[in-house]
Amino acid sequence: SARLNASGIRCTESDVITAGYAAAVYIRKQYGAQKIYAIGEAGLIHELKAEGHEIDPGRDGSWVEDSGDGGGGGSGEGWGEDAVADFVVVGLDRDFTYEKLRIGLCNILAGAGLIATNTDPLLPVEHGFLPGAGAIVRALETASGRSAFVIGKPNPPMMDAVIDHLRLPAHECTLVGDRLDTDILAGSRYGMKTVLVLSGVDTEESVRQSRIEPDAVIGSIAEVREL
Repeated sequence: SARLNASGIRCTESDVITAGYAAAVYIRKQYGAQKIYAIGEAGLIHELKAEGHEIDPGRDGSWVEDSGDGGGGGSGEGWGEDAVADFVVVGLDRDFTYEKLRIGLCNILAGAGLIATNTDPLLPVEHGFLPGAGAIVRALETASGRSAFVIGKPNPPMMDAVIDHLRLPAHECTLVGDRLDTDILAGSRYGMKTVLVLSGVDTEESVRQSRIEPDAVIGSIAEVREL
């Protein structure tokens, strides 16, 4: 909300709907309160707890039991003590570690559902890009052989959460975003007016080459006020 206000767009914290919030609400509505192993940052943990979910902190220790020959092999059954969650929920985690990957994998192999808040491969920052949540999701998908259920745009759980919060019909809303394949596609699917901001991955050239067409293209979020 602070960044939007700094751009001249009035906004409060209660106006901000994140994919983490949408994930927490989706799980509660579909399955009730669940035990969750979360790979993410403080915001995701807060949203999950706020919807009544129990957070499994995980534990330290080696996944693979020592075979006794010094080679670090073993039966591979040592993951059982880690497999206690109903769902593994994955978002952006700038402190992601191999240990978190290991514990997430343990739970998925034991039957936990895999839910991704989003699968953005890149996170735009001031001077370039960082790995996005999608890079972490892909690591878990590759290791487990399972596909994540994705909450974020352009998928329905995120859009439904936004529309429910706004209490407005979709055709009266405008979606402003910086990705054609998530933001603009989501708005188009729901019949919203769409505005692409050239502050993220997409450029004027990618707009020309894409079959996804925004209603307007602007250089920065501050220009929204001029539309």
